[in-house]
Amino acid sequence: MFPSDDFDELWRFFEDVPRLRNALQNEAQQHLFNRLVSATHHQGWDWWTVKSAQYGPARVGRNNDLEKGTASVLANIDAQDGQLLIKLNKRVSEADEGWRLLDESLVARLESEEFAAAFRDEQQVGRSGRWPADYYRHKESPAMSDRHLPLNQILFGPPGTGKTHATVNAALEILDADYLEAHQDDRAALKLRFDALVERGQVSFVTFHQSFSYEDFVEGLRATSVDGQLQYEVEAGIFKRLCERASLGRAETDDPFDQALKRLQEHAAANDGQLQMQTIWDKPFTAFYSGGETLKVFPQSSQSNVNGYRANLELVRQYYQTGNKGGIYNASYVEGVLLYLQREFGLSPYQAPSADPAEREKFVLIIDEINRGNVSRIFGELISLIEDGKRAEANEALSVILPYSKERFSVPGNVYLIGTMNTADRSLAGLDIALRRRFMFHEMPSRPELLDQVVVEGINIGELLRTLNQRIEVLLDREHCLGHAYFMPLIKEPELARLALIFRNQILPLLQEYFFEDWQRIQWVLNDHRKRAADRFVYQPRHDVHGLFGEAVRLPAHHLPWRLNDEAFERLTAYAGITHGAGIAADQEPVDKAELT
Repeated sequence: MFPSDDFDELWRFFEDVPRLRNALQNEAQQHLFNRLVSATHHQGWDWWTVKSAQYGPARVGRNNDLEKGTASVLANIDAQDGQLLIKLNKRVSEADEGWRLLDESLVARLESEEFAAAFRDEQQVGRSGRWPADYYRHKESPAMSDRHLPLNQILFGPPGTGKTHATVNAALEILDADYLEAHQDDRAALKLRFDALVERGQVSFVTFHQSFSYEDFVEGLRATSVDGQLQYEVEAGIFKRLCERASLGRAETDDPFDQALKRLQEHAAANDGQLQMQTIWDKPFTAFYSGGETLKVFPQSSQSNVNGYRANLELVRQYYQTGNKGGIYNASYVEGVLLYLQREFGLSPYQAPSADPAEREKFVLIIDEINRGNVSRIFGELISLIEDGKRAEANEALSVILPYSKERFSVPGNVYLIGTMNTADRSLAGLDIALRRRFMFHEMPSRPELLDQVVVEGINIGELLRTLNQRIEVLLDREHCLGHAYFMPLIKEPELARLALIFRNQILPLLQEYFFEDWQRIQWVLNDHRKRAADRFVYQPRHDVHGLFGEAVRLPAHHLPWRLNDEAFERLTAYAGITHGAGIAADQEPVDKAELT
């Protein structure tokens, strides 16, 4: 704690930030800074420093880095020309404000009781505000050094807990942690940044399914038709392509060779696929290119299109990167293609990737529904290669010869895997144990507390979800709980009609799947067995069993057919009865449809 009239000790925390230190030499700036710190710390906010040129070197907000990551940023602090600057987070200001001078009016606003009251609930997390020194000590502790980002992680939990939604934040935490921290509460901004990284080639996304294979993931043979003849070429899968970009340390859109190929394809398309080239010995030849990985080459002496050769662009890339043409068939034409790319499209000389992994860009592969595929078949020998200690730069690095291309392959250390796993998908085998031990698992449980403030005509949605899940845990297990995401639309639209749609189209079908059409247990989850007949979502109509089968046949009640009570979805008391059971009926007998009116 620091008294409001003695900030000499506090200022020492910002000595490694020259811009702030210089501004605090001014007495007027000191006064404003003292008031800003006093107001925010008194309200329970944290102060910490970061290494960021774009968003300022100091921040005030709620930083739970010692426990589970930054929760929210109130404002970014910087200085220029001896003047303190502040940029309020979008959720704090009325508009998306830019940087502005810290002045008397702004400090007075932050000191006001109205401002404190607006964010009081957010501040109450069971502790007082922290100072930069708290995070310094945390970072300097050998046992708690910079938070380690796992190379392989899986987000697991029941349906509707936001696993796929959370992969955006997980990817940004790896690729742009500063941006994530500065826009914690602006989902639109986070998604925009994520999409930009996808476009740039730093993020790839794939969904596993039961037909997904090694050939899709690593590499396989692809059939092509050239002049009516069927041929097979080795094609890299999504993971191999990502690893190739990562080994270069730059995104695909930054690769000069890929950029040159893109311009080559555009130029060929504008000239009916025909390109005039020459070898390094000035021998002219014509190349035809219509996309893909090969060009058809015809020497000037050729009298027809029958005597053509094929130039593989991957061999051109190999020659570009190594300068080695040994073993390349018709190497003079491969050289000619490279010469054409350099002369016509300005392909720059090859620059080898940095030997320092820290200088390379990071890449992320998101594998949605990872447990829906046959992971042993999909990963193959890569199960060993993705392990932290077996990555390309590790002391115990491993590499393999791939079965189709016969290339030596290893997984770079700047490739991160993020998987999602639905724990309720019990129709499929569990995740392969060899793969399981190579991933860190982060549980994504249902969070009814996010809905505790959502009320639909008196029905507390958080309490409703909590009660449903408690019953499911008893009848099944916690891995089959209902996720909070199903009910999140009620935050913006807390209407009975919306709640009815959620129950009819999502909750009831999911319960049917969970309990394999055991309607009696579904009744127990919904508390229907204790409600008035009209409020039951599912019911058993009465049948004249004796008339249908005769006196000798006696059927137990659970064998009788079940029906959905459409009217109950529109009745407020049907939902209230899930948690309260007010006005419940005592009988347990099947109900006639006539009783439901």
